[in-house]
Amino acid sequence: MIDIYDIYLSLERSLNFFLRALPYLMLGFILSTYLKIKLKGDLRKKFVHVLDGSKKSIVLASFIGAILPLCSASGIPVASAMNSKGANLGVSFAFMVSASSINPIGILLTISLLGYKMVIVQVLASIVLSIFVGFIFYNEKAIFCGFETKNHNNSFFSAFIEQFRKLFPSIVLGFLISGFIMTYVPKETILLVLSNNVYTYFYVSIIRIFIFLCPYAMLPIIKTVAIEGIPKGLIVSFLISAPTLGLPILLPMKKYFGNRLTLKYVFGVVVGSGIIGITLDKIGV
Repeated sequence: MIDIYDIYLSLERSLNFFLRALPYLMLGFILSTYLKIKLKGDLRKKFVHVLDGSKKSIVLASFIGAILPLCSASGIPVASAMNSKGANLGVSFAFMVSASSINPIGILLTISLLGYKMVIVQVLASIVLSIFVGFIFYNEKAIFCGFETKNHNNSFFSAFIEQFRKLFPSIVLGFLISGFIMTYVPKETILLVLSNNVYTYFYVSIIRIFIFLCPYAMLPIIKTVAIEGIPKGLIVSFLISAPTLGLPILLPMKKYFGNRLTLKYVFGVVVGSGIIGITLDKIGV
């Protein structure tokens, strides 16, 4: 039977998490909205045209994806458009992984909950993961399927409201779940699930596919389980893979690129993020 005091304690912990992260969260929304307004249309096309399909373009696409404020699902039509311009799938997918896993909202929220050092490691690891996935797909080609050309958010206010409406409810839900976990799930259980063995680094990414929360909503939960005994490399593995997996990105990817390439993409992200996490723990980050 659930005790009333436990419910109160769960809500109090969620509120404390939320209030600490709120200033960073709002700054992230403002920054992301500003970039969405400035980086659109012809300016984005200029980024696309500098990619020539070479191996160097995979690295370049990873950095371009890191600075464009795209969510995971919106990166798919952009990647398809890049492929239609002659870029191979290695370049397109490197861009998509980077654009999904590096975002102003997520970065600032990570700073508030996990600190600056973890953000630096996360960003660098995300770029490495995007390059890794890019090289897996370097010799792949895909048929152009279409590109989203709808023009939304002509004003800063409308763009801000749209982002806020789409993301904020899931983020709040993430904080509520984190408070619940802290109250009702014993630390011993969490440590058992996230035990320090080599398989954990890979299945922690696969679990994300079936968690119906946006990546930003997962951050307070990560903070909840980021307790003594859980390797930081494992946390980084999840941070860099969570935004790039999940049904909201895999289902449209299946529509654009087909089953085989989608499964290959999942394999690349899971294996790449797992290797990166293991390596970080080996070198003692």
